[in-house]
Amino acid sequence: MADVFIAAPATDEARARGLAEALVALGFDAAASTPGETEIGPLIETAKCVVALWTGAEPPTWMAVLATMALQQNKLVCAATRAEVIPAPFRAAPAIDLAPRDRTAFKVKFTALLAAIDKLAPTEGKAEALPDALIKARAALLARPPSPPRRVLQSVAVFTAGVAMLFALGYGAGRVMQAVRSGEFLVTTTQAEAAPTSAPLEAPQALPISWSELEQQHNWRVAAQKLSDDDRIKRRAASGDARAQALACLGHLAGAEGFLPSPTAAREYCDQSAEQNEAAGLYLSWVLQRSAPHAGIDAITARERLAQAARLGWLPAQLDYAELLSERRAMDSQAEAGRYFLAAAERGDARGQFLYARWLRDSPAGPRDAAAALPYLERAAEGDQVDALHLLATLFRDGRDVARDPARARALYERAARQNYPPSMFNLADLLRSGSPPERARAVQLYQALVCLRDEQQIQPMAERRLRALRESAVCR
Repeated sequence: MADVFIAAPATDEARARGLAEALVALGFDAAASTPGETEIGPLIETAKCVVALWTGAEPPTWMAVLATMALQQNKLVCAATRAEVIPAPFRAAPAIDLAPRDRTAFKVKFTALLAAIDKLAPTEGKAEALPDALIKARAALLARPPSPPRRVLQSVAVFTAGVAMLFALGYGAGRVMQAVRSGEFLVTTTQAEAAPTSAPLEAPQALPISWSELEQQHNWRVAAQKLSDDDRIKRRAASGDARAQALACLGHLAGAEGFLPSPTAAREYCDQSAEQNEAAGLYLSWVLQRSAPHAGIDAITARERLAQAARLGWLPAQLDYAELLSERRAMDSQAEAGRYFLAAAERGDARGQFLYARWLRDSPAGPRDAAAALPYLERAAEGDQVDALHLLATLFRDGRDVARDPARARALYERAARQNYPPSMFNLADLLRSGSPPERARAVQLYQALVCLRDEQQIQPMAERRLRALRESAVCR
């Protein structure tokens, strides 16, 4: 049996075979087929990597069983024509959005898929075959069948969650398939994560901050402002509700209204939430360790919890963990970082788009392709992400990777400066200081603001020198 097995519904069998052929051309031992019941066990034991191809078509029983077994053994990689069609129970696995329409984007994503597969099933690789492999893979995925109705997508989530539940209860592949066919299980779930919490969750609106809002808020101090002296959090946390425990951890960490500022209390709640595999509790454990190292969570435990939260798909955790990985020299760490950056970018997160653009330009595991990075950088700038605004402005100022455009550079620097981003404030002031009287006055205003930022060890003294050269001074309150 092959090292890499491509699993797909019958309607997508041709696409799976085309993807397998592309992998074979690159040197991987890959195959795609429809296994029988007795073949699933040996297949999962032999394969080093299972690639589940999700297109929105309803998966057959064997595919759900195989994907569940592969996820349990950390052998699963998800490839999807649209990110949202991956069933919720499998989103903890590495996931690559292989939408084939944009040729340039597809090259980047296909390379990310290769990196994810190579991590599980290493191969010498045939770099010279990459152009042909790209053509084969993209052609296969472009020949897609009609999209299924939305109700099928909803049933897939329940179906696969049920399969995962049966495996958690110790069923084997054969028994699971029999249970599915006989209608033995009826499963409902309120969580997207595969691991259930020990207490039933109330409706999301019962909490003072929605879970999606908490996940999309990168600044935990801002998120904590949403909390209040609300007995619902404390009551539910005491009853074992993992999400309420995560919010209680945040409340004590930030000293929110009604919560005593106590790193120790925060740790206790984070520990309780993390024990139930709640992504927010796992991530906040990492935040707590960095903000209050004396709280009692050691650095190794904090990093492990951060990694688990990233695997569960918690957006801030994916980005923080990817940044940690990108600091390592190992190519597999660099490649994994790129996968997490891409996952965040594809969800529309501006910070993720900036970090993925930087990875595409600079990472030794990436293509180092400025043209591929530019669209993500533009999207992040559209979201007013200050790092993206600053970098894009600098590119237009210097004419690097784009045509030189001083006016656009100034406009982008201005948008970041209005968010009090010191590097953009300084660069904008440098562009304006030799201009008209109003421009010179704006430059002086920016330099004065920078001089009063005492924690800016590099920019503050440079701004001070600029003011002296302009025969101006600053009065800091």
